[in-house]
Amino acid sequence: MRSRSALGDPAWLASFAIAVLAGCGSGCDGERAKPPVRPRVQTGSADVATPVAIDAGVAVVPGFLDVPPGGLDHLFAGLAAAERKDPGGRVAMLFFGDSHTAGDSMTSRLRHTFQKQFGDAGRGLVAAGRPPARHYYQRDIKYGASGAWKAAVGGARDPEPFGIAGLRVYGERKGSQLWVETCADCPAGTSVAQFEILYLAAPDRGSLRVRVDAEPWQTLVTRTAPIEPPHPARHVIVVPDGPHKLTLEHAGGGLVELFGIVLERQQPGVIVDSLGVVGRRLGSLRSWDWSIIGEQLATRDPRLVVLQYGTNESDDPDLDLEALARYYDEMILRIRAAAPMASIVILGPPDVATREGGKGCDRMKPAPKVERASERWRAGPDGSIIPECQWRTPGVLREIIAVEHAAAVRNRVVFFDTFAAMGGADRMDGWFLADPKLAYKDRVHLTDLGYQTWADALSGAVLAEYDRWRRLNPSLSPR
Repeated sequence: MRSRSALGDPAWLASFAIAVLAGCGSGCDGERAKPPVRPRVQTGSADVATPVAIDAGVAVVPGFLDVPPGGLDHLFAGLAAAERKDPGGRVAMLFFGDSHTAGDSMTSRLRHTFQKQFGDAGRGLVAAGRPPARHYYQRDIKYGASGAWKAAVGGARDPEPFGIAGLRVYGERKGSQLWVETCADCPAGTSVAQFEILYLAAPDRGSLRVRVDAEPWQTLVTRTAPIEPPHPARHVIVVPDGPHKLTLEHAGGGLVELFGIVLERQQPGVIVDSLGVVGRRLGSLRSWDWSIIGEQLATRDPRLVVLQYGTNESDDPDLDLEALARYYDEMILRIRAAAPMASIVILGPPDVATREGGKGCDRMKPAPKVERASERWRAGPDGSIIPECQWRTPGVLREIIAVEHAAAVRNRVVFFDTFAAMGGADRMDGWFLADPKLAYKDRVHLTDLGYQTWADALSGAVLAEYDRWRRLNPSLSPR
């Protein structure tokens, strides 16, 4: 069925307040503005941000969530268990995607929303330290590195394997360090009760020294017996629930390769893993080594897996839509094999705006300001409208969305139509011209406020469907 879920009262608000707060240091929310403070209304079991009209040209409209029968049952059963405070109420949500997910702005907002209602089960999976990878940024955690470390990033012509996070941090220089730490003044990620170190074990690898806070160093050997093939491995460190810092130091003996570090708590609640990689397509994730990814996905044991792609596909001159459809079929099969207890969501891309005239339009004079910001255009010397200089949705984006939606229907998984939630075609220019801005001047990437708006549309739709599921399944609902 199609569930149309509003973010609140359908009447648009004319304005809202924004709180810009001070930061909390390296690698946490403080490096960017805090989420805006919005009016909130009560809808069922969760309070959801009210939709707002940023200016006359932009309106955030109800989101669209297509849910086949049972499509979210695994997620909802987990959320109900977390809400009941059942010991097994751990709900991990994994987001694979491109730059929209890699920046952790949208996923951080989702982390805060779901943990507020269902409990904080931990920060989740992050890279080891601060990888020397372009545009790596994670919120709700502090991290850093010193010494000689390198990063292999999936899709950047680096050698495999990359692991579930799409990258691998590696080094050979003894004494180089990496660290991750809970963030005391972040909205999430303030406590941890268990660290997991994900690494590659092989016959010719070196060793790490591992320390929690100021405790004595322990040794982790990543070298295996000569007859043992390279394989993914994990090392678990249990700590008292609370704020902690984990430091890894290269102890010599050869190459050390790390896929990431997991921070979790031994209590019911939600975990949100942001696993996006800038510039990637679904075909990138499909092409990586799933003997590694599949095993790590199984270990994460998620209740929700999200595939957030489509933006970079729209910029691919060699895009094969039939191949894209097959990729979704293949990926859904792989995810179901590795994580049979996970609901799956295909998260459609937001609008993108391009100009047929390209950068040449920038040399033309702006037309007089019109009533709707999203209808501004460039004009020629005689003031005539130049259609090639209007910011428009590329036709291929709608074809991609149709392919994704059809794949969701065919495979009986959930589809969230972000494009429809933004109001349909030709909206991105208005999001850029809005005050405050919801998108950057590339008309592709969103600002923090834009990503938070997207996250609120998604969480609002999911929570509305969860309320409906609880009414239909009273025996499974929290008492």
